[in-house]
Amino acid sequence: MDLSLVLASCLVSLVGLPHGALDPMVATRYGLIRDLPSSVWFLTIYSTIVGLVIGFWLLLPSLALVLFLLISSLHFGRDWKYKVSFGGFGYGAFVLGLPAWTFPEQVEQIFGFLIFENSAPIPTVLLQALGLIGGFMLLADRKKLSILRLAELSALALVAFALEPLWYFVIYFCGFHSPRHLIAEFTTMKKETRFIAYIVMLLLTIVTLGVAAVSGAHIEKYYESIDIVLYQVIFIGLAALTVPHMCLLEWAARQRHE
Repeated sequence: MDLSLVLASCLVSLVGLPHGALDPMVATRYGLIRDLPSSVWFLTIYSTIVGLVIGFWLLLPSLALVLFLLISSLHFGRDWKYKVSFGGFGYGAFVLGLPAWTFPEQVEQIFGFLIFENSAPIPTVLLQALGLIGGFMLLADRKKLSILRLAELSALALVAFALEPLWYFVIYFCGFHSPRHLIAEFTTMKKETRFIAYIVMLLLTIVTLGVAAVSGAHIEKYYESIDIVLYQVIFIGLAALTVPHMCLLEWAARQRHE
């Protein structure tokens, strides 16, 4: 078992994912959650979307991976939505595509795990293309890039060259993307709402650890392929959670501008 992979999965679960725990708070702010029945409906719909994404991935893994890469470029681009053109897509595509240029063999291997094949050349080439397109888009927007933004891009590029793709992703997801979302949400909350949000995030952490402990007790029979299983759980799980998370954020953004 690769202990580095286990540590990475723990960081993604306990540091990166909790920003999604604020989705019920976002839903409450914009009227999707008003009482207990509406809370049940929201969680039911949210969970159903998660299940549908997982089912779609298992049925058509290659197509699901390609769509996930495109959706992730859009989603990560939200970090710079108002800083560069096209809703920040260039930024999202660039930071997502960097590892496909620095460690293409490792990226293809990981993608092979995710589509249940020995290799995945087409998704890897697509990710390289996204990174290249994102780079050109940022170049076209160079006058909008402050010293701080250039420093961020440079830092991510250095990390992409220095570390393997999984750890590059962990650093971006846990060190840049998740903190930005948490800060943006907490700054708009009232003090009493922040306390509830802290409780929700704490409960999510406890549940995550509980699921990990229970799973670990029954995973011994998969020991020879545990690393592959962890890659699949991390990224297919992220895909399943990203779709409803992104749908909610886009809906909330439209509500703000109506």
